[in-house]
Amino acid sequence: MGSVFLKSLLFLLIASPLVAAWTSDLGTAQKTAEKEKKALYLVFVSTDSSGACQQLERRILSSEKFQSLAEEKFVLVKVDLPLKKRLQKENHQRMLDLAKRFGVGGVFPTSFYLDARGRPFHQENGVLPGGPEKYAGHLLGILQKRETRDEGLRAASKMSGLKKARALVDLLKPLPDEVVLNFYAEQMDELAELDPEDTLKFRKEKVIGKAYADFEEAVKKVFHKDSYDQVVTLVDEFIGKHAPEGDLKQKVLFRKLAALNHGGNLEPAIKVADEIISIDKESSHGRFSAQIKEKLKKRLGR
Repeated sequence: MGSVFLKSLLFLLIASPLVAAWTSDLGTAQKTAEKEKKALYLVFVSTDSSGACQQLERRILSSEKFQSLAEEKFVLVKVDLPLKKRLQKENHQRMLDLAKRFGVGGVFPTSFYLDARGRPFHQENGVLPGGPEKYAGHLLGILQKRETRDEGLRAASKMSGLKKARALVDLLKPLPDEVVLNFYAEQMDELAELDPEDTLKFRKEKVIGKAYADFEEAVKKVFHKDSYDQVVTLVDEFIGKHAPEGDLKQKVLFRKLAALNHGGNLEPAIKVADEIISIDKESSHGRFSAQIKEKLKKRLGR
């Protein structure tokens, strides 16, 4: 009798293998979410370099209690992007491309809440306090943000002109630039029709925001190679193409100031410092540029 029971149990285990709570395949997870009418919880971690990620993994993500509660409403997706060790080149690049698509820089952990179509409706950085049950409860509470977004989209669909444009901007503004541009193209196209002159300045803001993130990434790649002339070129190209203003222009110009300073081009560096100061002398970049300018003048014997 016992032998028959064990054989039956073995058959069931083989026929119905256990499915892991977490997957790293967002495409497959999205299909599951559409089928099961669930949302997706996507978390980017780097457990080989981040203590916060190690804590989150140990305390929450690996907890069966958390997984069972969260899976009631979410398909769970985890991307563990190593910063110290290298994975197989193809897998590593796939992770990097996915992180870039969501605008994930060097901040880990970063979590996204997605609807079944794969559109993010909320983002969080860092680790929240509490145990598995509280953490799962937090996830379930975030679903209200999806309902709020969907209600807002339905309400906007009944509007027209700038009123509709403002309603769409209010819904999209809290989301990261990359998320808006990569996942809400339909709404951005609609905004272009509703507000062709971009009087709300939202489209330009998002496009520049993403371009600035790409600019920073490009600068980091060349700055530490002592390629200061390339940094200057990147800055001039960015300003020429996007015409940034205010704080953003100061940030971009400050990269040029640093490159000229490190490269020993002191006179041009002073001119850039003056330009940064002229935009806003009371900002952090303005004050710091003033300090650098005085040091540069001393090096020139003034």
